[in-house]
Amino acid sequence: MHAAGSPIETPPPSTPRVSVVMPIHNAASVLPQTLRSLQQQSLTDWELIAVDDGSTDGSAAIVSDLARQDARIQLLCQSNAGVSLSRNRGVAASRAPLIAFLDADDLWHPDKLQQHVARHEHDPGLGVSFARVEFLTPSGRPTGQVASQPRSPLRPATFLYENPTTTTSNWVLRREVFEAVGGFVAAMSYSEDLEWLLRVACQGRWRIDPLDRVLTYYRTSDGGLSASLERMDRGWLRLVEEARRYAPQMVDQHFARAQATHLRYLARRSLRLNIAPGVGRGFMVRALRSDPWLLLRQPRRTALTMVAVFGRSILEPLRRRRTDGHAAPAPFAAESPTVPAASSSTEPLVSVVVPLFNSAATVAASLESVLAQTHHHLEILVVDDGSTDAGPAICRAYQDPRVQVIQQRNRGLAGARNTGIRHAHGSILAFLDSDDLWMPQKIERHVAHLRSHPEVGVSYSRSAFIDAAGRRLGIYQTPPLHGITPELILCRNPISNGSCVVLRREVLDGIRFQANLYGSTECYWFDDGFRQSEDIECWLRIALQTEWRIEGLPEALTLYRVSSGGLSANIEKQFASWQRVLDKTAGYAPELIRRHGDRALGYQLRYLARRSIREGQPHLGVKLAHQALEHYPRLWREEPIRTLITLTAAHLGVLLPQGLYRLLEGLMMRITGLMQRLRMDRSTSEPAPPSHPGGTRRDLS
Repeated sequence: MHAAGSPIETPPPSTPRVSVVMPIHNAASVLPQTLRSLQQQSLTDWELIAVDDGSTDGSAAIVSDLARQDARIQLLCQSNAGVSLSRNRGVAASRAPLIAFLDADDLWHPDKLQQHVARHEHDPGLGVSFARVEFLTPSGRPTGQVASQPRSPLRPATFLYENPTTTTSNWVLRREVFEAVGGFVAAMSYSEDLEWLLRVACQGRWRIDPLDRVLTYYRTSDGGLSASLERMDRGWLRLVEEARRYAPQMVDQHFARAQATHLRYLARRSLRLNIAPGVGRGFMVRALRSDPWLLLRQPRRTALTMVAVFGRSILEPLRRRRTDGHAAPAPFAAESPTVPAASSSTEPLVSVVVPLFNSAATVAASLESVLAQTHHHLEILVVDDGSTDAGPAICRAYQDPRVQVIQQRNRGLAGARNTGIRHAHGSILAFLDSDDLWMPQKIERHVAHLRSHPEVGVSYSRSAFIDAAGRRLGIYQTPPLHGITPELILCRNPISNGSCVVLRREVLDGIRFQANLYGSTECYWFDDGFRQSEDIECWLRIALQTEWRIEGLPEALTLYRVSSGGLSANIEKQFASWQRVLDKTAGYAPELIRRHGDRALGYQLRYLARRSIREGQPHLGVKLAHQALEHYPRLWREEPIRTLITLTAAHLGVLLPQGLYRLLEGLMMRITGLMQRLRMDRSTSEPAPPSHPGGTRRDLS
């Protein structure tokens, strides 16, 4: 499709930049949360046209009450006429050059409108934009599943096969597009969105393009329209009838394959909705009859759906026979926060502290990784550190009673961890940053480690790196696991990151101090004065001021997200914060800093050089690598290979074209990851050094 259209001009002051159209029918239980997600948008210049479609549950009153407080909200009421007419009426009453649709049970990321408006204002040929979608359960709990996006430009036939946009709540479109192609087909309540997109695509004047970021949260349903698979099937056939009027050749060419793809989707949906196995099996059989070559055309998706659907048909009757005469297990959401009595007495309570600050895009996946732990006796303390996005609302939507959300004004990562510790009841504590993940056996392995080694107070794991989208990078943090001394923490920080640590409460009791920082005297463990390096500072005090041993586990039980944004990417601030650690430690352990300060400085500068290279700042990497050698020339003797690799990588990043450098970098990462994996496999199979009872206080003289 060729580009067309005119640039989006900034509307007059009385005209909003975006009109949000919301059809509503009996959504009172979820509507307040949806409206909050709209009011929390970073772009505030919007209007809401809410169309109540004959609700009988008080939905209209909820909107009406809010409209009296917010002049941007307008309520229209009508007798029940269906979602298509509701949207059409809302658009007719709207004023902005851009239109967005938001269903009454879905949610938006706070940057949703800002991101879409910026894209449209800089791209005149863009008719409809859509983002990534994360799925919520019917109760609003994040599932961690994110809808895929097309990898190639969208063609008209695409919209016969499937809906790449997932939901109308995901759209932002130009008013001129809607006026040119007309509104939704009034008689359609299923596939009306696909039919409208197909009309836009067939006109060929505007592009329909994705934004590669999760900005929409789609609530699946156990009942109502979206769960009626037979009606969805009939709705798709109605879409085909409409399409035959303006694209008959395309429909004839693609009908069989498109119908098979659609029926396969309904089969997968039957699994998600836990509908009787025969329903999904029926859809899958029809799909293969419509296009017998479906398995060869898309082998992975088709085979997985077939295995799941037909396997469930076989296993479900067996499961029912096994459980016949016994009480059915309660659903996960209704489970007690502890395991059954027979095992809860042997499982210690572990308090998981999750600091949260504007992490709506990642916190659901982090929480899901905690809830999936094989050690069940947990309390999960999410400390909202003054977030301004939808993160706290996402966390509150969890029905699991183990999840608690604690609010506070922004105090930083250290302050959030301290608040979590104050509220914790467990004898063991663990920390998980709201963008990192855990492997399911993480807590179980650490609890077993602490139980079998009573002299160990802090247990940590190795970590695997993941990218911003949660994909594994194939490389690891592989620090030493034993013989952890204060000088090793100072120079190399073997604990690596705050999300890999599980420790006894008694350890924290040994470093607790009191201070009046916010108007009253409170207990502290991490130093609230640090906005970075607060973890290293805490581990140093544990190593210097207590008798507890610090040991690591060889498995990569933590998935550590590498991000180019946030505090950790600001190299200069990170270095300044680390130097403050040296200054504070020198106040109570001057001999340690005198003997190892220069070495620690050299190692830290080399680490920051590597981080600069990874974040696309090779010139800074060269500068920091040379500074490291100036401060501590013995780096060449102590670690010649790592030092040489850092220097070489920094200079190549400056000298080579970016594309070639990234190619070499990817190759080196694969080689490095393979070598790390081999070392980790060896260390996992080797016995740990013998432990000795009692503490191991370090001699710093």
